[in-house]
Amino acid sequence: MAGKPKPAFWIVVFLVVGGLIAFSLNKAGIINIDNMLNPSTENNANQASQKFSDKKIGINFYSSSAKQNWVNELVKKFNNSGAKVNGKTINVSAFHVTSGGSLDDLKDGNIKPDIWSPGDESWLYMATEYWKNVKMKVLFDDYTPLVNIPLIVAMWEPMAKALGYPNPIGWKDIEKLASDPNGWKSLGHPEWGKFRWGHAHPDANSGFLTIVSEVYAALDKTEGITPDDLKKPEVISFLKEFEGAVEHYGLSNSWIDDLMYIKGPAYLSATVQYENTIIQSNEKHQNKPFKMIAIYPKEGNFWTQHPAAILKEDWMDAEKEEACKKFIEFLLSSESQKRAMEMGLRPINNEIAMSSPFDYEHGVIQGVSNDKMFKVPDEDVLKRIRDLWEDVKIPATLVLVMDCSGSMSGDPIYNAKAGAIEFIKNMKPRDQIMVSIFSSAVNTLSDLCYIKDCGEELTSRLDSVFANGGTALYDALHFNYDFLNQISKQGQKRRYSILILSDGRDTSSRLNKHDFLDSLPKGEEFDSPKIYSIAYGSEADKELLAEISNRTNGRLFTSSSAEIRKTYKELSANF
Repeated sequence: MAGKPKPAFWIVVFLVVGGLIAFSLNKAGIINIDNMLNPSTENNANQASQKFSDKKIGINFYSSSAKQNWVNELVKKFNNSGAKVNGKTINVSAFHVTSGGSLDDLKDGNIKPDIWSPGDESWLYMATEYWKNVKMKVLFDDYTPLVNIPLIVAMWEPMAKALGYPNPIGWKDIEKLASDPNGWKSLGHPEWGKFRWGHAHPDANSGFLTIVSEVYAALDKTEGITPDDLKKPEVISFLKEFEGAVEHYGLSNSWIDDLMYIKGPAYLSATVQYENTIIQSNEKHQNKPFKMIAIYPKEGNFWTQHPAAILKEDWMDAEKEEACKKFIEFLLSSESQKRAMEMGLRPINNEIAMSSPFDYEHGVIQGVSNDKMFKVPDEDVLKRIRDLWEDVKIPATLVLVMDCSGSMSGDPIYNAKAGAIEFIKNMKPRDQIMVSIFSSAVNTLSDLCYIKDCGEELTSRLDSVFANGGTALYDALHFNYDFLNQISKQGQKRRYSILILSDGRDTSSRLNKHDFLDSLPKGEEFDSPKIYSIAYGSEADKELLAEISNRTNGRLFTSSSAEIRKTYKELSANF
């Protein structure tokens, strides 16, 4: 019979178990065996300091996209510098947004910026009024301009010279050409066709300031627009003529710029751009097919300063505020401002010497004067200008075409319907719409009607659609494009477009692919109805959808069930 273990055995067991526990705690960082064996106040302090310094202060920087390249580079440099507040490392995350979109998201609580830097102070004015009147709070105490970026008119060099360049050219000169039915023929160039104008949607900073610039030019003012000014017939007429020449809007001017170079001068004669975009585009495309020239309108223009405001919302605290200040100081340093100049942004710091790329080779003027700089109007005027634009812009006539084949079952059809319904709700009363769905066959949910008459009923009918059957993609597009093409020839000045969403390849059409493509324009008929395509999911026929969009001078969007609402929102900016 075995005897009981001796006391020595239990001592060994205790030491082994204790050692294993101590090893585990040391490994987890809960205790430090070295400090226990060699107690040292200095060593303990160093360990505590190391753990404290590993903590970070995260800063969310929401910045307008015009200065994206500079911001990305400077954020990386700042984060690598190891800047600290109270021993904690500052880490900045940059988000590039449209000014109007970020304001809406800020109001709705969809974003939480620590620093907000829209394109100009107009957005800060509107945000300040909203926070004061609706939330009864102060959004920020002050703001700091970061860079100077003039808003200019970008025009192909031969066209700019036909208009008088290098002599001064103004907003009124361009409006006169835009409203002339003879177009470029009136200046001796019938081969160029009509004057085609483009700028970003007013949700983007450059688009909004373009509308304000047109108002200033019509009034012969550089400041002091009043609500009564916006009721003057000459202002309304000037805006209507100018905006009537717009071929394309969009949530940013970057895609307009890209398409302008791809399609050439027949696609767009001129656009409103930021000066740095001209510099970058001429470098990228090597001045082909022609150099792009920056026109600084003689009546005046905006010099956007991209102000940075540290917000006073609930997520801000003293440490974060100090970290934000350090980052803004870094952006204003001589080294950062010099880098801005090298990247085509005029520095706020006047001590920075100007050099290339501010030269004729890049299509810009180095010593241009800002004596006639437009001033941002008051918030109540800004809101009225946006409403006036909605009133004078060309209304849309749209055919919304949706794939309802069996492959759309589940979340794809549910989210696609939700996005389309939201799109319809955002259309204006004088816009027209027809909705067509297709699977194995093509069906019309509604005849062409004004949103004010049928919008509500149409969203209800669209909501009841379900997925079933094959994909008659060619038939659906052919039927609806033929219908819209005939409507567009009736003489009304409207934006005629098809919005097609499809998640797959054709399986059920009676019409073959080649006959369908032969019925479309060849890509050079710029006045034909446009097709905006959404390639929905990984199985969509992207090649076909890209071809039909390009041949009608529309645009291809790629999307997914999770992103479709955002895609429809971006689409709405084209009208």
